[in-house]
Amino acid sequence: MWKDCVEQKRIAEYLHRSISNDRLAHAYLFSGTAGSGKRKLAFQLAKAVFCLRQDGDSCEQCDNCRRINTGNHPDVHYVSPEGTRIKIKQIEDLQREFSYRAMESQHKVYIMDAADKMTVDAANRLLKFLEEPPKGVVAILLTEQIHSLLPTILSRCQVVSFPSLSDEAILARLIEDGVKPGLARVTAALTLNIEEARALVEADWFAQFRNLVIQLSEDIVERGVYALVTIHDKLLKAEKAADEINLFLDLLVVWLRDLLLYLLGKESHITNIDQMETIQRQAVRWGQRRLVDGMGTVLKTKNRLSHYANLQLTLEDMVLRLQEG
Repeated sequence: MWKDCVEQKRIAEYLHRSISNDRLAHAYLFSGTAGSGKRKLAFQLAKAVFCLRQDGDSCEQCDNCRRINTGNHPDVHYVSPEGTRIKIKQIEDLQREFSYRAMESQHKVYIMDAADKMTVDAANRLLKFLEEPPKGVVAILLTEQIHSLLPTILSRCQVVSFPSLSDEAILARLIEDGVKPGLARVTAALTLNIEEARALVEADWFAQFRNLVIQLSEDIVERGVYALVTIHDKLLKAEKAADEINLFLDLLVVWLRDLLLYLLGKESHITNIDQMETIQRQAVRWGQRRLVDGMGTVLKTKNRLSHYANLQLTLEDMVLRLQEG
């Protein structure tokens, strides 16, 4: 239902008005970053077109809504890359299918994911299809790379730009999914891609990284050189250490920022809200100046690693600098 598309409320309202007022375009191009809700709204639009209730919305209960949700509606077709590209044969098959009369209504809808992945031949064939669309056909193209599409295709589509989701929207979705608020807030602070956020909270290593960040912060101010042991024995030996070191450092920055926010009296802005007791204890030990310098040190470490510096030596240097304050 349109009311469930709260992440992109403005776009949902616009599409709802269009279908309710019988002003549906023959071709839409949904452009935006991954996880911004393009696919969800594309299928919502398809359901609104075919819903048996016929009030411009989907009911999620009728036979048409259920079949679209399961990918089994004969007049709704989904096209995605075969391998890395959308090939001309896929467009030809789509044109052939759409040359037939719609089986169950006056409409046919096709949703093309990653439209920017079309080969040149496929794009040219689609262009002809957009120039002379059969009656009742609605095209919905999805892309993260709008500038990779032919200008002639863009000119024949109604472009709808999807802004990235806010961290508040990501947080709400994760909590709705049953993620604990503390972990949900941390994840929302790291990514504005809902699919990436869900993948993170489902990964065991992500929660382990967060715990390790808290432990490393404690070791730096309480246990001296033992912090190097934490780096060697727990971080560098972790399964995802090399692949996800930037994420670990991002988590560390978020944690140090939370300690600083506590000292500044801005507790309502703290991300790791489920760790307040630990934050209170560590914040006093770190101190404001050291926390500000510490965040700078971590960011410099990220920059060094982006230039292929030695992982172990760079992390050791970071820990020593954080201990020096």
